Amino acid sequence: MRIAAVLRFRVTPSIRNVVNNKWKTTHYTVKPRDKDPRWKDVNMERTADECDVLIVGGGPSGMSAAIRLKQLAAEKGQEVRVCLVEKAAEIGAHTLSGAVIETRAMDELFPNWKELGAPIHQQVTKESIAILTENGRIPIPYIPGVPLNNHGNYVVRLGHVVRWLGEKAEELGVEIYPGYAAQEILYHEDGSVKGIATNDVGIAKDGSPKV
Repeated sequence: MRIAAVLRFRVTPSIRNVVNNKWKTTHYTVKPRDKDPRWKDVNMERTADECDVLIVGGGPSGMSAAIRLKQLAAEKGQEVRVCLVEKAAEIGAHTLSGAVIETRAMDELFPNWKELGAPIHQQVTKESIAILTENGRIPIPYIPGVPLNNHGNYVVRLGHVVRWLGEKAEELGVEIYPGYAAQEILYHEDGSVKGIATNDVGIAKDGSPKV
């Protein structure tokens, strides 16, 4: 089954702005552009593309899924077109920065991730738990196995890890499209998922076309 990724250029998402202390929208379903003279000479044709697998979101999970799909396809000797759309202007830009991670999933995805230069360096070697009060701290006995146990895990900047995963995904042939948010899901007549429509770009807050 192939999934279509519909790329919209020159139509608008629900861009909102405040006018007289009230939210106003320039969405084309509220203010149809075919009746707006400012759009008379603008080509609003939509471009569509198809791929075998489309992944929405370029975070750790999305990138890992894309990478694993390409790895499995290579193992089977199959050609699978995997595309990924990410709303951020660049991969990792919208990823929560500071994190503590365990590397079991990374070990499965890239057993030699250290040799490949993954930005995962600082291992947790010592930790403690305490309740902070207004004037001090109350230490809590640390028991191995509690959910806060991070001994042996790594302190990372997750955005850098995601960016590195994006580089590895592209090396495997994943097509990554940053700057495109999935605006809506598209369906076949029988209710099955057909694909997605990306966000619309090139529209000013007042609904007029940008340069």
